[in-house]
Amino acid sequence: MPMKDEMRIRTPHEAELLVVVNGFPRLSETFVLQELLELERRGVGLHLVALRRPDEAVEQEAVSRLRAEVEYLPDLSDSSRRLAVRVAHAALLLHRRSGYLHGLAACIASPDFSRSRLERAVVLAHRIVRLGSPPLYIQFAHRPATIGRFAALLAGVPYALFAHAKDIWLTPERELARKVRDAEIVLPCTTSGRDELARLARGRTPVRLAYHGVDLARPLRRHRDHDVPVVLCVGRLVEKKGHRTLLHAAALLRDRGLDFRLRVVGDGPLWPVLQRVTHELGLGNSVSFRGPLTEAEVRSEYDNADVFALACHELENGDRDGIPNVVLEAMAHGLAVVSTTGSGVAEAVVDGESGLLSAQRDSGAFAAALTRVLRHRGLREQLGRAARARAESRFDSDMNLPLIVKALVDAGIVPRAAAEGQTASERPLRAVV
Repeated sequence: MPMKDEMRIRTPHEAELLVVVNGFPRLSETFVLQELLELERRGVGLHLVALRRPDEAVEQEAVSRLRAEVEYLPDLSDSSRRLAVRVAHAALLLHRRSGYLHGLAACIASPDFSRSRLERAVVLAHRIVRLGSPPLYIQFAHRPATIGRFAALLAGVPYALFAHAKDIWLTPERELARKVRDAEIVLPCTTSGRDELARLARGRTPVRLAYHGVDLARPLRRHRDHDVPVVLCVGRLVEKKGHRTLLHAAALLRDRGLDFRLRVVGDGPLWPVLQRVTHELGLGNSVSFRGPLTEAEVRSEYDNADVFALACHELENGDRDGIPNVVLEAMAHGLAVVSTTGSGVAEAVVDGESGLLSAQRDSGAFAAALTRVLRHRGLREQLGRAARARAESRFDSDMNLPLIVKALVDAGIVPRAAAEGQTASERPLRAVV
């Protein structure tokens, strides 16, 4: 193993950037995959480490385009894996004795310290060194940032952090502040997240707003003239998505004599509960649950819908969405969006201009908004056109992904040549210490 003061040339198999994620691939996190593909398109050599392997029925189609090696950090639950921890400690101590000991002390002093987290971080740090000590790009500020930050301290490498939604609002403040202040740059995807992280940074770390964006390359759909309007909801079947509010609003629409079809796409722990609510409300003829679908199948659902509905809300513990990607996808498809003022939706949808927003947890107000767009085809087409225009002006991935890359370049996390899209083979070899 090379010592700190040895000069060597970075070999082709060594990573330029190590990305730490919670689970990969996850159908609900297409934005992570799109960032990785953009970095690879610009010639950045990636290595991906996931803390767990998700158990999902459907995989993102674009995963097959990712060239990076993906490995899963072991859970260290048996004796043979624990041997890896001892080996990693010894290797790191030999690699950079003083820096390693200082990093170890910082990990132990952290508010999120635990023995199991440190063990996993030590194994990750050893892997980082073996890959040539690349910087880290950590997705999500909760568990990935805990293990990623510990590993960065132990291996002596810098890291960037992309914070999203619940990982900001559910992470204890002291813990989150440490993660933010130790990063080279922090990228939140909403203005509320940016403001909170900037407050915690206290000027020590740049915090830069970075929208995920949505693919606008496909042509705008042709509006279909359904005899019975189709309302589409896409999202994981979890409490904060507000499916119960949506179903109760649907019952009110039915009672008012409106004819419609509600199609719910997604999977999650509330599946049996929502089936029961649908049965109790007598909505079996109006509501269908489509389950988890492929990206192509979801695009077909957007193309065949007249209205998009998502009744998301903030939970009592502070858990909330950022800007739901499904809202941006609906806008990109030219759909009128009916949602709530909760989470980051209002940052994407201008109430009365590019969609209609109601108060959170208010099925009556949500039903009133749906009634307006279902009864007035002209209104929903007007809102749909404005939604598409807003997506084009602020949330086009072709515009936003390069800004994310530039932020990482400016922070020294990825090579500056990536900003110009220079491939790895076009870059001169450089000696590293």
